[in-house]
Amino acid sequence: MPNRIKAVRKALKLSQREFGEKLGVSRDVISNLEYDRVHPKELLLRHICQLYRVNQHWLETGEGEMFDSDPADTARLDEALSIFKNLRPEFQDYALEQIRKLAELQEKK
Repeated sequence: MPNRIKAVRKALKLSQREFGEKLGVSRDVISNLEYDRVHPKELLLRHICQLYRVNQHWLETGEGEMFDSDPADTARLDEALSIFKNLRPEFQDYALEQIRKLAELQEKK
């Protein structure tokens, strides 16, 4: 499993510090996991899978696909949600209206 945790981090192009910060743990924790000095707790594994959309079966066994979805797609979605959350309510309403119009336009083509 240590190699798979490192593979996830590398696939996401994150340093140990960046990977750990999003999980709420230090760089040292990530380093210890990657070098198999400690074994991850089930809660941390679930958090990795949820946060980074990693296939839990793959993380545990190495079988199947690494990610449940393409990280590039999820990065765009995460960015859009972050921007949307920071808008004032009236701008959120306007943005949502525009997204609906774009979806309708796409369905017509």
